[in-house]
Amino acid sequence: MKIAVAVENGMVCGHFGHSPSFSFYEVQDGKIISSENIQSPGAGHGILPDFIASHGANVVIAGGMGAGAVNGCNARDMQVVTGVAGNPDEAVLLFIKGELVSSSSVCSHHGGSNSCSHHGSCGH
Repeated sequence: MKIAVAVENGMVCGHFGHSPSFSFYEVQDGKIISSENIQSPGAGHGILPDFIASHGANVVIAGGMGAGAVNGCNARDMQVVTGVAGNPDEAVLLFIKGELVSSSSVCSHHGGSNSCSHHGSCGH
């Protein structure tokens, strides 16, 4: 299994679409066997599901995510876990143990702006 985590400044990013990087974790037999942080190809919900899928991720973890990005990830057979904060390594370990529960934190966009209705670690 491969897990992608939206990351900013070493912490889970509060908004998937504005994450400057993603950490990809390879998981086998309930353990992290490798991880790699890769720079995001750019801001925006549209390109990120393809980017993450191209790196083989089955699961995406973020603080919050817009409905379009959730749908884009789900269309690529990725499980989405939102409402997560803190250390990405710890989030992945909790996910592996089955202890990380998605809060279904979906961002709503008002008036066509890219501002999120919740304020996460990405500075929104």
